[in-house]
Amino acid sequence: MECLAVKYLGRSVVAAAVFLAVAGPARAQQAPPRTSAIQRLIAVDQLVEEKDYDEAIRGYNDLLTGDRRNPQILNRLGNTYQALHREKDAKHYYELALKADPHFAAAVNNIGCLYYNEHKYGKAARQYNRAIKMDSSVASFHSNLGYAYLGEKKYKEMLQSFHRAVALDPTIFDQHSRSGAIVMERSVENRGAFYFYLAKAYGQNGDTPRCLEFLKKARDEHFKDIMLVKTDPSFAPVRTNPAFKEFMDGLAPLPDPNPSSAAF
Repeated sequence: MECLAVKYLGRSVVAAAVFLAVAGPARAQQAPPRTSAIQRLIAVDQLVEEKDYDEAIRGYNDLLTGDRRNPQILNRLGNTYQALHREKDAKHYYELALKADPHFAAAVNNIGCLYYNEHKYGKAARQYNRAIKMDSSVASFHSNLGYAYLGEKKYKEMLQSFHRAVALDPTIFDQHSRSGAIVMERSVENRGAFYFYLAKAYGQNGDTPRCLEFLKKARDEHFKDIMLVKTDPSFAPVRTNPAFKEFMDGLAPLPDPNPSSAAF
């Protein structure tokens, strides 16, 4: 296979060629420095960012030549196949990553994502919980679990998971933070309720700006129980904030006699 360092780090290669041309024969006879495995991995990861998935697969397999049981690279291969909607291949590589390292939590989480995308929310939740038992410090494991609970309509458990996620990483649900979160958000059926529960999680955490951000989205989605913001205890930590008061003062109940229930 063609050397990744030459093909994907082209600017540095060109710069080196120019340097050798002007440095004279003595410098030109020296062998160029070898590209490290980390540099090669970064180059292949960049291919994924550019959505050049077929070339990325070739690059990861090239990196595996010297280390067939590297769980990080096996997991990356799974990610790439999942991006191509080749779920069977993705699961195969996630399982190989776990075979190489039975405690590799990211691969367990990713298997959960495969189940989630198939709307098998119970199976997804079990995998996310398994990943959390391995490493409870990863915010996305908790947020993914919250999505699975939302799919199962287990709202209390969903709120708990979202609250843990935002406590670990307040940016986890930001529109421009992580592509994974954005994709999952788009798959939510009841967006108004989803935004309201996110606002509750941020309200519990005392994060007024993000709480208001998602409350406004819930309002814009015509969430029918928006008036609960005035009484729900989840908003107590932010209710005295002037901006929050202004938002509450501007609310008017929607004229719907059958509101969906968001309290528990």
